[in-house]
Amino acid sequence: MATNGAKPVVMHLAGSAVSDYYEGVSIVYATQCMELALAQGTYTNFVCRVHTNGKWSFPTDLSKEGLAAAEQVSLDQAVLKIKEMNPVAVVPHMFCLPGMTSYRAFCDVMQIPLVGNASDVMALSTNKWNSKAVVKSFGVNVPDAEFLCKGEVPKMQPPFLVKPCNEDNSLGISLVKEGEDVQKALDHAFQYDHQVLVERYIPLGRELRVAVVEQEDGSLEMLPCLEYFLSEVDPIRTSAHKLVTDKDGVPTAQAVGGRKCPADVDDVLAAKLKDMAVRSHKALGCRDYSLYDVRVDPQGEPYFIEACLYCSFSPKSVIVAMAEQKGQAQRTVYEMLVNR
Repeated sequence: MATNGAKPVVMHLAGSAVSDYYEGVSIVYATQCMELALAQGTYTNFVCRVHTNGKWSFPTDLSKEGLAAAEQVSLDQAVLKIKEMNPVAVVPHMFCLPGMTSYRAFCDVMQIPLVGNASDVMALSTNKWNSKAVVKSFGVNVPDAEFLCKGEVPKMQPPFLVKPCNEDNSLGISLVKEGEDVQKALDHAFQYDHQVLVERYIPLGRELRVAVVEQEDGSLEMLPCLEYFLSEVDPIRTSAHKLVTDKDGVPTAQAVGGRKCPADVDDVLAAKLKDMAVRSHKALGCRDYSLYDVRVDPQGEPYFIEACLYCSFSPKSVIVAMAEQKGQAQRTVYEMLVNR
C-alpha cells in the first residue's frame, strides 16, 4: 500500500470543469468531508481541484483564502503531482457531468482506486431516460415517460414533469398541470440540456430516498430511509429544497428542514423498497453503494424516479445520515469503502 509516512494517502477530487454553480456544490461537500477526515487522522489527505478554465490546483485547505492562494497548473503538471503523492484511493466530490464521468475515468486511467461508482455507471445514471429504461428491464416500477429533442412536443397530457435528461440538483425541472403552459416548461428544461424527459406526475403520497451499501461479503444492506415532507402546494423537490445559494446563485450550504430519517416505513413498503433498490443497483452496475429518489403513490406503490449515485461522506450526506440511524458512524462507512 502506498503511504506517506505511516498513513495511506487519499486524494479528494473537487471543483468543476463546467460552472461556478457546480464548483460551489463541490466545495460545500468536500469541505465538510475534509474537516472530518483531517480530524480523524487515519489518512494523509490532499485536495486536487479542477477549474473551469482547464487548470488544476492543489490547495492546502478549502477556505476562500486557501483556494485563491493555490497555484493553478496544467494537466501534465497535475499528473506529475498526483503521481508524486501516490494516493491509494480517490474520493470524488465533483457534481458536474464531466466531473461525474470524464474525471472519474481519468482516475481509472491513472490506476487509482475510486470510492463509489465508476464513470460508465455515472454516465448511465445521469441520463434519466436511459437509466429508467435499464432498471425497468429488471422489473423496477417507473413512471410513464417520453423522450424529447428540441422542436418536439409531448403526446402525454398533463399533469407531468418536464426535466432535463442530463442534469442534477433539480435544475430545469417544472411541474405542468392541466391548462398550464407546456412550452414554457420545455423552454426552461432545454436551457440545461438538448434532451428532455417528460414524466407522468405521480400523485403525492410520500417522497423517499432509499440506499443500499455493499457489505464485505458482497451482500447489499438497505439503510434506514429518509423522507422529504412535501405538500399539495409544494409537491416536488426543486434545487431550492437542496442547496442554499448566494446572490450570484452559487451554492454555499446544504438546505435543511422538511425531512426525517429514519422515515416511518412498515414492513410491506420496506420490502418493496429494498427489492427496488437491489434490482436497480444490479441493473445499473453499481459499486460500493447506490441511492435512489423514490415516489410512493397514495396507494403505497413505490416508483423509481432517479438514481443519485454519489456521496461525499460529509456529515450531512444522505448515506452518512442514513447509516448513523443504524449506529454506523461516518468514519465506519467512509473507512470501510476507502480501505476496500
